[in-house]
Amino acid sequence: MTFLQLEKDVLAPGLCAVCGVCQLACPAGVIGFDGLEPVLTVESWTASDCGECTDCLDVCPGSDPGTPAAEERLFGRTRTPQERWTGVFSEVVAGHALDPAVYEASASGGSLTALLQVALTELGVTAVLSMGRDEQEPWRAAPVLVRHPDELVETAQSTYQLAPYLGELRQLMLEEPDARVAMTGVACHIQAMRKLQAMDTEAGRWARDHVVLLIEPACSSSTRPEGTAAVIRERAQVPLDSVVRLRYREGDYPGDIGIRTDDGADHRVEFWRAVRDFAGNKTHRCLSCGDWMSGLADVSVSDGDPNIFAASVSGSGQAKRGRVFIRTRAGAEAVAVGLDRKLLSHTPVDLTGLNLGLERKRNRRASYERSGGPVPLGPIPGYREELEIVPDERWIAAPEEEGGK
Repeated sequence: MTFLQLEKDVLAPGLCAVCGVCQLACPAGVIGFDGLEPVLTVESWTASDCGECTDCLDVCPGSDPGTPAAEERLFGRTRTPQERWTGVFSEVVAGHALDPAVYEASASGGSLTALLQVALTELGVTAVLSMGRDEQEPWRAAPVLVRHPDELVETAQSTYQLAPYLGELRQLMLEEPDARVAMTGVACHIQAMRKLQAMDTEAGRWARDHVVLLIEPACSSSTRPEGTAAVIRERAQVPLDSVVRLRYREGDYPGDIGIRTDDGADHRVEFWRAVRDFAGNKTHRCLSCGDWMSGLADVSVSDGDPNIFAASVSGSGQAKRGRVFIRTRAGAEAVAVGLDRKLLSHTPVDLTGLNLGLERKRNRRASYERSGGPVPLGPIPGYREELEIVPDERWIAAPEEEGGK
């Protein structure tokens, strides 16, 4: 089994999550990315050069996220059907950042960013992996390693765009093997890291010993770069090469797409319009995904508002806030230190009420499960969604499609 097997089992069926873990895990360092596609970077490399190595396939979450095995390692049990979409957690609270700069820059209160600040200032972490922007094309998402807590403000908002992510850690692993790393990432990134941490390889041992805190935002789905490019060109009507800054949830809650151009002008596109535009620029893997949150992070965070699409359409006077799911001992320690250092608020909250991102995810997953096509395994073996499917376009109907409401 070689990279060719990865191509057959994951790439050909459209199950690549673009997480980048194959680039991090490859012992020979011959896997890279051409756009969103994993490729061999050494032209002379052949299947026989891989020998018996199967690391790229073993670590990949594209077809099999490996959730039950990871839950057994983390919690000593797997989730119940009642925990299907939330996973195992010890407590869920409402939270937001108390640092005004983080709160102002955030999409939904900044609790995730506050916890990453805790990691850098209080928990001995030396680098945070976060999603930033490409230096040459600032509208394009790209992973960044953050070393100073103040720099986290610039990566505080959600990024609704795919980019190879975990491969950014490879150079750190090779050049700073003693680094202590915290990371944020969506479900597939967390699943990939937990699979890597379970492997008895050089990269697996490094990840197990040095990636010490994993925090995830809930994810309805992500989008190809073309989706963002289309919003910039067609909605904001500005050239891509004029963009110097892009944020997806800028301004008052729930935020708009904020685009700054090289002439100093700021352009806005309503978030709800962008959500609709993004819908046509998804990968098969994202659309068929079985996870809203992996449930394998130390802490997971979702919007406190159950329907940010409606809030974008009609306006929202509510304050930014998030729901913080505490799962592991490391997560509980980070939250406790954040509270003690006055970086994070903490209020009990229940989980009642619809969450639009989750409902869209459940309905899409049910549709793909019934399609008979290839889908990634879900967190509970054999579990299938039994519900009357609401088409995704109805969840995000434009106001004019709802009679002007």
